Amino acid sequence: MHPFFTAIDRFLRRGIIAAICLSAILPSHAGDTYKWTVQYLVDNSQIVQGQSQKASPRRNRGLAISPDGKYLYAGYHHGGNGEGEVRKIAIGTGDDFAKATVRVLRGPLGKSIATDDKGRVIIANEGEVLVYDADLSNLQFSIQTPLCEGVATAREGNELALYTTDRQLGLVRRWVMTEKDNAISNIVPSKSFGENGEVVLKGAVSLRGVKVDKQGRVWVADTDGGRVFRVSKDGKNVESIDLISPMDIGFDGDRTFVTLGRERQVAVLETDGIKLLGNLAVPWNELEITPTGNDRLGSLSGIAMVPGKGFFVTNESGQTAEQKSTYGRPDAHTDVVNGKLYRDAFTDDNDPILQALVVPDGK
Repeated sequence: MHPFFTAIDRFLRRGIIAAICLSAILPSHAGDTYKWTVQYLVDNSQIVQGQSQKASPRRNRGLAISPDGKYLYAGYHHGGNGEGEVRKIAIGTGDDFAKATVRVLRGPLGKSIATDDKGRVIIANEGEVLVYDADLSNLQFSIQTPLCEGVATAREGNELALYTTDRQLGLVRRWVMTEKDNAISNIVPSKSFGENGEVVLKGAVSLRGVKVDKQGRVWVADTDGGRVFRVSKDGKNVESIDLISPMDIGFDGDRTFVTLGRERQVAVLETDGIKLLGNLAVPWNELEITPTGNDRLGSLSGIAMVPGKGFFVTNESGQTAEQKSTYGRPDAHTDVVNGKLYRDAFTDDNDPILQALVVPDGK
């Protein structure tokens, strides 16, 4: 790129990053602010792992982070064609998103993704759950489970537990995973959760994300039902809170974060009291992303927490504003329009993964 363009670009990028701070009026941490940036997106003008990005991947929903915090796992389900993929993405590589993608697993829909404490990757592929190694190279085990769109793992005593949701039947299941030679060799239904390892959530309409808090309570998002359920460790007690279109759940200390789908916000709850503290809104204008996204289907879906520091969140079907993009690698599509430099001057980029970093009060 021409040195003049490079200088303008650096100036604009510094201004954007400095401006993206959002105050969260939340009682327990009233001074917190969040600095929002785009960590990753589908750069339409690039080739990733031999694949053009012009038509796919799209609709990034599932999201998880590796135990060492170095990688994101992002799942795309492309729409109604039954195809998808899961990507392993290096965190903190800047605007070269093609380089950040270190592995692509094509096929699974990846509507929900989890990692366990050994780094294995668990993928909800609707009618099945797949367990892969950390590099997404080797399938270790799989189980059949109807319309699963939520997966979570937890080390509970001597057991490595897997939790799954069933979107159609309105229930959450607990499984026990057997480890052998650093791989998963078997997955069987649990006997210590509800009845035969299942808890039916009365009134549930469309269950999606599931997570387990430090006390072993199981949280489940019911998107169409407009509720988040909290199930006791043994599955005998169920509580809930009403929220609009909850999709996924994460924890940070005494707070629970819930993505609110097409409300395009993140609800923050008091974890023990299961009480709403407030909502976080994305600074769309500063990020130069359109809130409604492709076909007006833009939403906030998957969330991956970095305790004490913030979180990553998927902007499913999101896109950059005005059919242009200030993001991505400079290339033949880079140009100045009305005095402003765009990395892609004639087309939008898609499905951003946003990062919200906590900025301590007064910093």
